[in-house]
Amino acid sequence: MSLILNANKDWENISEEARQEMLWSFWEEGFHLIPCGSRNEAIPEYFRKRHPFEDDDKLSAKWAKTPRVKWETYQRRQPTKEELREWLARYPGANWAAITGITFVVLDCDSQEAVEFVESGQVTRSPLKQKTPRGGYHYFYQINEGLNVRNMTGKLDVRGEGGYVMVSPSNKYYFATANGSAVNDIDDLPMLNMEDLNNIHDYNQSDKVTSILDGKAKLSSEPVDVGQRNDTLARLIGKWIKEGWGYREVLIKCFDWNQTLQQPLPFPEVLQTCMSITQGHIKRHPEDTDAGILEWKTSEWEINLGEELKEILEQEDPIVTQKHKDDLTDPLGLKPYNDEFWTGLEPSSIGQFWGDCFIFEQSRCLLIGKPKIGKSHWLGGFAAAASTGQPFMGRPFTRPCKVMWLQAEIIQEFLKNRIDIYYQPYMHDPDLMAIGHANLIPTGRLRKNLMRDKDIDGIARSIEYHQPDIVMIDPIINFFDGEENSNQEIHNLLSRVDRLIELFGVAVIIAHHTGKERADDASFMSARGGSAFAGWMDSGIKLMGQKPNVTMFYEARNAREPDTHLSRFDFEKGTWDMVDFDEGPDEVEIAQKVADAMDRITFYTRQELEILARQALKENNLPSGERAARYAVSHVQKYLGDIVKTHAIPGKQTWHYRFDNKGRKPWE
Repeated sequence: MSLILNANKDWENISEEARQEMLWSFWEEGFHLIPCGSRNEAIPEYFRKRHPFEDDDKLSAKWAKTPRVKWETYQRRQPTKEELREWLARYPGANWAAITGITFVVLDCDSQEAVEFVESGQVTRSPLKQKTPRGGYHYFYQINEGLNVRNMTGKLDVRGEGGYVMVSPSNKYYFATANGSAVNDIDDLPMLNMEDLNNIHDYNQSDKVTSILDGKAKLSSEPVDVGQRNDTLARLIGKWIKEGWGYREVLIKCFDWNQTLQQPLPFPEVLQTCMSITQGHIKRHPEDTDAGILEWKTSEWEINLGEELKEILEQEDPIVTQKHKDDLTDPLGLKPYNDEFWTGLEPSSIGQFWGDCFIFEQSRCLLIGKPKIGKSHWLGGFAAAASTGQPFMGRPFTRPCKVMWLQAEIIQEFLKNRIDIYYQPYMHDPDLMAIGHANLIPTGRLRKNLMRDKDIDGIARSIEYHQPDIVMIDPIINFFDGEENSNQEIHNLLSRVDRLIELFGVAVIIAHHTGKERADDASFMSARGGSAFAGWMDSGIKLMGQKPNVTMFYEARNAREPDTHLSRFDFEKGTWDMVDFDEGPDEVEIAQKVADAMDRITFYTRQELEILARQALKENNLPSGERAARYAVSHVQKYLGDIVKTHAIPGKQTWHYRFDNKGRKPWE
């Protein structure tokens, strides 16, 4: 059956038979369909209770796009015929969604501006588009096997891996084709490429540039702070381009402005900023020839820039040039290594708290793990041990430490119950309990934003009042309202945390989630969002695996790293107990059976590896459901990391492969 596309704007006249025929054609094309709510039915009470502050109109619109099933399941597999038949019978008149990133990807244009951007040819145009109730369009594309398209939000949304879109015959959705083009199946559609995604990203960022050019962020004549140099330069470049200056003139202006700064930027950094802004303008405005920008070529800039730039580049960099040295002072106060400042330093002068230089005065510690794995339990157990000065995870504290626990998720009543559990190991000693209780300052569901001056000032004054040794921020993302995937915004957040460390000399432990795909590898680059977290930490603890047995992996810059070990949190005792690896032979055995089933020259996606795991488990008379398969893959990563590795193929998700003992790689 070829694709049946509803092009009927008169929704109400479409028969139930036609609707079902259309959905079955999608299913045969490989669509992962899921049933959703509908505006034409009463809103279920359970859904209304989840959104108590929404009015009926907003609630109805939200319900119309809400899956009725756990759609994550159908990211891994297509619904069976029986499931689809049952849904069609159970939910007549329902809206329907299709999961993206498996059979197709979609560009979601909610505004006329976004539609015009796509239709202008700045991205590959698709002949198949779907009208939406809000007047926008969904543009459909087939999967590009060489490009892993993920969700992207902005003025123009991309729906790729991990997303879904509503599809006709949902209420007020209908298809159209360009100039009556025939689209019989997905293979008739074009693919998105990397240039398309780059253009979409630039388009989504263009509003930020526009707001700057429109004067919402004023350029003043006041001295520019060191931390604002790059941002100010970017805004100036945008202003000059808008005024019609050519690229040579813009470059000259950039270098002239840089010379006016008290601490100028390095010349290569000025050049890179100018190139980046200019090239972005070209992509967004290919028609703009008045500014002379179109002559800009990344590979040819040195040739084309002329004598003006050559003259500038031959100048000495003001940052490294030393004129009138006798009149200068070192603003950083640096000392030669033979100075008494260095000769008098001793590592013992740094106050040590826990482990062998693992957590110490002014240290930055990162605790990561997937959601619900036990990060707050780890912090609670750590806090109880730290506040009493008792060993934790087999490693001693140097003394009882005062701990401030900034907790953002657990309300005070429930947090109290947890804290009482964490202190259970010390209940035999009332004096020890008294010391511990006096040294712990918890919050319970604290709602503060570290990027807001008023909030971080309040936290700073609280730290100043209580004088803790250790501050735990749990989880960091609840104290932040910026873009989690922006390294720059994460850097800004962490710089504020660093300021607290500098002001009060505290050690800070940040709790954060890992991304889904790398939750069970030992790398701290798996922290969700920006890689800035991995670069920030002095010490790291990663919780991996599955409850109740959790693998704890440690990494440190200044310390002897504790050995990786298995642990289990005992709710009755209120303690983390270390577990011998030998206690889990079943997991090791399962991992080995999956590894034995792997082809030695084949790359596997996570989904493919889970399918293979199900087959291997079934052949060995072991539980072989979806959950068992996911656990089995995690066991492979946990116990057989020496022979089963992860390998990132450009443009793809993480792939798992097995290599032979001769060192020959699959591609050799």
